[in-house]
Amino acid sequence: MSDMTEESRHGRIITFYSYKGGTGRTMALANVAWILAANGYRVLVADWDLESPGLHRFLYPFVERVVRDANGIIDLIRNYERVAARSDDDEREKHIAEHARIQRYAFSLKWEFPGEGTLDFLSPGKQDRNYMATLSALDWDTFYGTLKGGEFLDAVREDMRRHYDYVLIDSRTGLSDIADICTVHLPDILVNCFALSTQSIEGAVQTQCHLAKFDLGQSHPNTASANAGRLGGKGKGRGRTRVCLPTLRRSARRNVRRATESVLGLCRGSVPAFLRV
Repeated sequence: MSDMTEESRHGRIITFYSYKGGTGRTMALANVAWILAANGYRVLVADWDLESPGLHRFLYPFVERVVRDANGIIDLIRNYERVAARSDDDEREKHIAEHARIQRYAFSLKWEFPGEGTLDFLSPGKQDRNYMATLSALDWDTFYGTLKGGEFLDAVREDMRRHYDYVLIDSRTGLSDIADICTVHLPDILVNCFALSTQSIEGAVQTQCHLAKFDLGQSHPNTASANAGRLGGKGKGRGRTRVCLPTLRRSARRNVRRATESVLGLCRGSVPAFLRV
């Protein structure tokens, strides 16, 4: 992993999300990440599609390590869970600061970018024979309700923003606890990708409506976990920007141009006309 400066970067976290798969979301993210790094920015890409990870495939042959053997997001969460479960609230505060460090898990791609540009990768986790069992064992109710999981993810969020100019998250599709973390808890900017099909468009609209109501305090984005209150007020009032990005699969070059324009434009405080919702 690249060396980081002591200066706090106060970067932006951008989640690429789609209600349905097959929208070109991950390809758009990978290309945006490369372009940003090539322009001298420090960039982290994180594969939060834990049930069907695949972001690393878009970064070959520049991924030097064997991704399946690399610790990542699940290991980050489970390592904190293990110590937090044996601790009281005061001790958990110390564990949060100690364990919310992305640099222990991220590694750099094998490519020299101009200036200070770097592209680091955060895998979903070590994908051995226990991967699916570990994923299934994640209890989000206990994580948030008992183990101060919200505070832990807040600390992870701030650690990523402190060390990178841009953090690009590849989110799980649909409505789920993991998708909530990616779309509500972590990002400053949500890029809602959709293809030009009825199902994909309706899903994108549904997601926008859920998140708009949540931001207004009217509902939880994932109604299935509304009673659990897993996210509480996390992400509310942050000024998160939401944009819809049509991904025309027959025009990959246009996808890259539009996605890049949207991310850079948003970070400069402007929204490209074709993205306004």
